[in-house]
Amino acid sequence: MIHNKKRTRITSCILAALLTLTFAGEASANAQRSESDLSVSVKPNASLSSAAPSHFTSGPRDAKEVEAFFDAFFDQDAIKQKAGAAVISVVQGGKVLVSKGYGVNDLTSKSPIEASGSTFRIASISKVFTAAAVMQLVDQGKISLQDNIEKYLDGYKVTNPYGTPVTIENLLTHTTGFEVREPTDASYLLDPAQKPISLKESIFAVFPPVVRQPGTSYMYDNFASRLQGYIVQQVSGEPFGSYMQKHLFEPLGMTSSHFSLTKDLAERLVTSYDAAGGAIPVYDFSPSEWPEGSMLSTAADMALFMKAFLNDGRAADGTIILSPESVKAMSTYHIAIDPDFPDMTYGFESPVAPSHTNGEAVISKGGDILGFSSLLWLLPDRKTGVFVSYNSNQDLRNDLFAAFMDHYYAGHPTRYGPAGFKPQPAKALAKFEGLYSDLRIKLLTKVEATGDGTLTVSDISSRQQLKQVDDLLFVDEQGNPLAFKEEADGKISYLKYANLFSYAAKIPEHQEGFPDVSIGHPYASYILGLKSLGLLTDDLSKPFQPEQAVTRGAFIHAFNAIWSIPESSNPSSFKDIEHSPYRKAIQAAVEAGMLNGSGNGLFEPDRPILREEAAAIVYRLLTMTGIRTQDSTAALAPGTSKWAIDAVSSIVKWQLYGPEVTEADGMIDYGSRRALNKQELAALLFTMLLPS
Repeated sequence: MIHNKKRTRITSCILAALLTLTFAGEASANAQRSESDLSVSVKPNASLSSAAPSHFTSGPRDAKEVEAFFDAFFDQDAIKQKAGAAVISVVQGGKVLVSKGYGVNDLTSKSPIEASGSTFRIASISKVFTAAAVMQLVDQGKISLQDNIEKYLDGYKVTNPYGTPVTIENLLTHTTGFEVREPTDASYLLDPAQKPISLKESIFAVFPPVVRQPGTSYMYDNFASRLQGYIVQQVSGEPFGSYMQKHLFEPLGMTSSHFSLTKDLAERLVTSYDAAGGAIPVYDFSPSEWPEGSMLSTAADMALFMKAFLNDGRAADGTIILSPESVKAMSTYHIAIDPDFPDMTYGFESPVAPSHTNGEAVISKGGDILGFSSLLWLLPDRKTGVFVSYNSNQDLRNDLFAAFMDHYYAGHPTRYGPAGFKPQPAKALAKFEGLYSDLRIKLLTKVEATGDGTLTVSDISSRQQLKQVDDLLFVDEQGNPLAFKEEADGKISYLKYANLFSYAAKIPEHQEGFPDVSIGHPYASYILGLKSLGLLTDDLSKPFQPEQAVTRGAFIHAFNAIWSIPESSNPSSFKDIEHSPYRKAIQAAVEAGMLNGSGNGLFEPDRPILREEAAAIVYRLLTMTGIRTQDSTAALAPGTSKWAIDAVSSIVKWQLYGPEVTEADGMIDYGSRRALNKQELAALLFTMLLPS
């Protein structure tokens, strides 16, 4: 039972990242900022139509009409199937137009959801509040946005090979250049007897190195937000959670909000259910308060925050939560890959459905955690804000955002690029061609120039035709933007497309080989591709030994690195892995439901892994997360174990292999019972990342 719940937690982390990969879905007197360096002048969408098809185009105004809109939205069968419980709140011009719940708190009591009583985990919307706490300290002159973060790390020196330090501003805009760090399985506590570690311990146990020049790329960064919370604690001298209660929640009257799972909030927490209909048990965290994601709240409390934020940081009783200058800084995009396609403010992100902003200036923050998804979006110019949270990990929020914006701001379709732009010939677009690797989850996007002003872009979710609308900006057939970043030398370094919350780095076309793996080697594209992604640590000056067998432990370590599956510190499930250098990786894979032992409580980490064993692990994760659909129709030559046939056949149909797989007389020889070697491992892992 516990094993399955742990598996759900880990795979939900991958799923939360993948949720974003489809569209179809001024400073106070003593504050120091560098808005001239990072602030972006985000252009309003051009050529806005003056025709208004309805009287709602100026936004929500009438409380009864707004309530009727949400009633109709949540009454749809398709929406009910996505979540059994939801809350919404809408504020406009200092008034709460709607604060309401839909569905039931749990399927046993069937008590109705209450906007002021039912609590939800709002997940990463927590980051907005953590950023607000940082800005409070900026307002007080206790922090400068240009401070090197090392100033607050008790002497710790960040591993940073670049001459540019990581600053507070980098933390706020997720432009640190940090290597990916995600919460580990040990961060989730099911057993009340388990003791959480401190926030400080959680920071320094996994402090990441800087792997890209700070300030040059955008990647959604949980660690950066956790570090913000630690710095708030360091500077204020108060525990993070206490600071948030005293300086944000209490002044705003948010009596049902906390970063800790208090007894009261736990009793009012809405129940979430897994795919099989089983109730997901109430869980806690280690550390007990995550600055990046542990906050609980209600629709009514969130309305109080939205009202204050949209009132230049002033609460209803006149208490100043944030200076107007800090509110403006949190409402202004400071980094954008393109002026029409912004990235982050201080704490907020670009909208979840950019093609549905309808010419409006929108800032947004979504959140996903096991069993809950949420979205907060604000239209500062309209003094309007919307919050929604629900008890599932589905894209309901995208549906709601699009429906709301199209209903209340119709007639102004989103437009990208300047009017009259003349697309460039295919030859000029060749500079965009190649493979791009997502900075956070490593999946690949392929770009091809297929005509004048036309690109074909493939990723795990789709294959799209895009038309050029500006020098570095393209739009697909659904109206969704893709933007490239060009360096001073004219070379393309990054793109942003389906994953709105991370750039993808262009893989170098000409790569240095190993002494025994030249550019002409049959497996060079796979081996050097993984090396360019930072997924191979082998020294280029030494032989790669491509035909060396891969052990079971080494395979798990490499596989987990691809998916950023964090190591587990839990007790070992196998008797023979305690002294393996891959013990924590193996345990994490067990908890993710990706592997079984060899019997008698053993895993045999040092035994070479068979090709069918490796195929089974890849198959389990790809089908479990919905990245691929099982296809067992390949005609396999004899030699695959019965238990592995579905996995091997699917791997063959997905073409996740190199030149070692052969076909004769219509039968595919996968070599299932052979040991996997390093070059074959590279082929399996690299093709797994390619567009389907």
